[in-house]
Amino acid sequence: MRNGEYRSHSGNFELRVLCRQRQGYQLEQLEKMGAKIWEVNYTDEHKMREVMRNVCHVLMVPESSRDTLKEAETLMCAAKHESVDHFSMVSVLAVDRVQSGDINDQHSNEFRTILHFHKIEEKLKKEFHGEKHCIMRIPMLNQFFYFLAPKIEGENIVPLPVKKDKKWSSIDLNDIVEAIYCLAKKRSERSQQQQSGDAFHHKQVYNFTCSKVHNTEEIVKQMGEGLDQRDLHFKEISENDLKQWLHKLKDDKKFSQRPDDRNDFRKGRDGFASFPLGKFLHEDMIEILMEYWRLVNKGKLDMQTDDLEKVLERKPHTIKEYFEVNRQQFKRLK
Repeated sequence: MRNGEYRSHSGNFELRVLCRQRQGYQLEQLEKMGAKIWEVNYTDEHKMREVMRNVCHVLMVPESSRDTLKEAETLMCAAKHESVDHFSMVSVLAVDRVQSGDINDQHSNEFRTILHFHKIEEKLKKEFHGEKHCIMRIPMLNQFFYFLAPKIEGENIVPLPVKKDKKWSSIDLNDIVEAIYCLAKKRSERSQQQQSGDAFHHKQVYNFTCSKVHNTEEIVKQMGEGLDQRDLHFKEISENDLKQWLHKLKDDKKFSQRPDDRNDFRKGRDGFASFPLGKFLHEDMIEILMEYWRLVNKGKLDMQTDDLEKVLERKPHTIKEYFEVNRQQFKRLK
């Protein structure tokens, strides 16, 4: 899904939300909030130019599909043709590390999707150079663990295809959404005041991580403390085992509808906007999840920055805090 901000001649703004298909995804919730929904074919450049007309800012979230690279390039070309002022995208943490030595040459097929993200980043830098672009790289989201809730709550285990001593980040989607809002607000204020502003809030690349990176066993321990399950423990499994489990959840009724509750972004409480649905667990989405765990096992996710903390102007939610405030959400998925 991609967003575009349109400015009319009267000075009013319109938020355009682009999607492949609106039916069955409860997008009417966004319409009630004032967004305009556009159903598009991302590979149709003529149509994409129409959608990009009079748009000043674009936020692209590349979708997990076989045509990810082509779709992203089409959108960027259309935006460039229509003279979009600023283009930002959400990318994958450590995407720049897939170009280092052994991963790029010998294991490119293992990181096919992540390599596509790297190519999209390079294309964006070329088409919208300088301060006309912004890249926000994110790690695994805490919300992924809802898919493991039946195992967490029913068997007291967190089954993952990673080594127990490998360090990695997992952060709250609520923090990411708030960070994107903060950056957009800062940019808008800077534009309206025609001032240079705070240089940090106008960087071209942000690497969002936890305030402190932990290994797998430490992360699982924090999950257990947040869920009040002191006996929660980590279990290393194969990629195939996790794939089979995720495929099984595609049609699970517990993951067919989002909760009616609204998100509380400041507290990190999940609601309608951030709960994951089983229908999104298609083959390409599952593959990029596997690629992430492969990066963890190669030690590429052992990295920490204060980018997220600086953008939010507060500490991001810790694993323990996130699971504590969402404890009941996990328990209902037992």
